[in-house]
Amino acid sequence: MAYPNLENNQYWSQPNPGQVSYDLNFSDTDFSQSAQQGLDFQSFSTPNDNYGLPPTSASTYGGYNEPDSFMNPETTKSGDEFDDEPPLMEELGIDPDRIIAKTLAVLNPFHGQAVTDDANFLLQDADLAGPVLFCLLLGACLLLSGGKVPFGYIYGLAMISCIVMYGLLNLMTTNVSISLSSVASVLGYCLLPVVGLSGLGIFLPLTGIFGLISGLVIVFWCALSASRLFVTMSSDPQQRPLVAYPCCLLYGVFALIVIF
Repeated sequence: MAYPNLENNQYWSQPNPGQVSYDLNFSDTDFSQSAQQGLDFQSFSTPNDNYGLPPTSASTYGGYNEPDSFMNPETTKSGDEFDDEPPLMEELGIDPDRIIAKTLAVLNPFHGQAVTDDANFLLQDADLAGPVLFCLLLGACLLLSGGKVPFGYIYGLAMISCIVMYGLLNLMTTNVSISLSSVASVLGYCLLPVVGLSGLGIFLPLTGIFGLISGLVIVFWCALSASRLFVTMSSDPQQRPLVAYPCCLLYGVFALIVIF
């Protein structure tokens, strides 16, 4: 069997070190000629370029070009995104003017013609911020005076009273429909004299004759204010004595809680 001659194969042959030569001598002429023939250098933008923006939309800051929208306050967004939203008190349904008007109407049950004598004002206004505040003040005064009546009793009695008065007023009135929120608003605001009595009980004892007389005055005061507002809502002043009687019972219970 004959084998090929591997010594004559050019792939296996070793180069002769003497025949290899390295030419490491480069001249400037050769480099310049090759650069002119095969190299094409591209010019880049200078630091004064506006990054593709119009010439008037860039300004220099600290050696760097910045768009005017970041540096010029006139081109920024004017105002805040919350400027067009209503105030927080209005979103919560709290109107300080109405609260003051109702409070003054309760403090003076014999006041003249006022905004609270308008039936539409009382029917459409279901402000419960004042009643909740007065209930909280009543509970706080009872705690400070040494009482042990929790807030749950106050809110429970208030809710039962609102439901009873709501049913009674709608049975007595056929002209208009009185809402539960309007009834709760009137009863809550008229609780203010009872809150004042409980505040007085922090400094003075109310278990004697002074407390009983003060309690009777407060009950009639609350009943007069509440009955006037209720008959204004029903547009029937002749029913005021009938409305004042359950109001006396209601505020009498609160007065007994404060005194005893």
